[in-house]
Amino acid sequence: MFKSRSAERHPFSSLLLLLLLVFACAIVFSIIAFVIGVLIYGFQPLIRMSEGDSSNVEMLRLFQIVSSFGMFVVAALIFARLQSNDWLNYLNLKKFNLILAILTILIMLSFGPLLEFSNELNKNMVLPEFLKEIEAWMKLKEAQMAEMTKQLLVMNSVPVLLVNMLMLAIIPAVGEELIFRGCLQRIFGRWTGNYHVAIWITAIIFSTIHFQFYGFMPRMLLGALFGYLLVWSGSLWLPILAHFMNNGVAVVTAYVFQQQGKSLDLMYEPDPASQPIFIASIAAFSVLLWYFYTYTLKLKEINTDISDGSRLG
Repeated sequence: MFKSRSAERHPFSSLLLLLLLVFACAIVFSIIAFVIGVLIYGFQPLIRMSEGDSSNVEMLRLFQIVSSFGMFVVAALIFARLQSNDWLNYLNLKKFNLILAILTILIMLSFGPLLEFSNELNKNMVLPEFLKEIEAWMKLKEAQMAEMTKQLLVMNSVPVLLVNMLMLAIIPAVGEELIFRGCLQRIFGRWTGNYHVAIWITAIIFSTIHFQFYGFMPRMLLGALFGYLLVWSGSLWLPILAHFMNNGVAVVTAYVFQQQGKSLDLMYEPDPASQPIFIASIAAFSVLLWYFYTYTLKLKEINTDISDGSRLG
């Protein structure tokens, strides 16, 4: 069923292989995290954590870092190596353009108000009466994830800030982009033959697996943006950079809030921009995204001309 290279493997087989690798790596690296946890903290704290006790934040960080690294980074690298001898090219990790990187940073900065607006729309979502039980479950999961996130964001020193940057910004940015944009989006692209469909399917899955349904819309929009940055530029480093910015700003903001004696709850309160600022940010985002797209087209034309010239020479 699983042949040696992606050119010979049906996208469905590739999808199954990817899911198996993610599942296997999640188990293996959870065991590794468990062993490390026993050596550092002993059995009792681990037993309490398995029963739902999340009071030991250091142990939670350990499990999050080790399991996420294995489930996303290691699984994606193994999958890419099984798909292609040139795994760096398969994952679109060979290209990097400084101008596009600067544009990516500016795009993310201008995207904030739109994300905030979509987040407020999503929070006000009300399901029909016959879906009340599902809505109650969604709210419960949302509250649980929010509480765990608050616990992980408690930082009283620079070393803890750096650990959180690794856990909540670096590993998710690299690992999730490798899995979702590097692997999954490519699979759906081959399967559907339409990169728009592949981008949005991947974005929907990307948002769904976070199990934070009242933040589904902004996370889906982020996933779609990351997908287009990859398709237009041909470089996974740009979605990684954008993802890192999105998560890293939140971590640093939480640290600054605590240093100023502010409650982390303030991070989750809406901060609506004034109408002129909101309109300006939408305009800036649109212009920057369009310039990003047209610039990548020019780069492709230049590379085509160079390639044609080399063949003629």
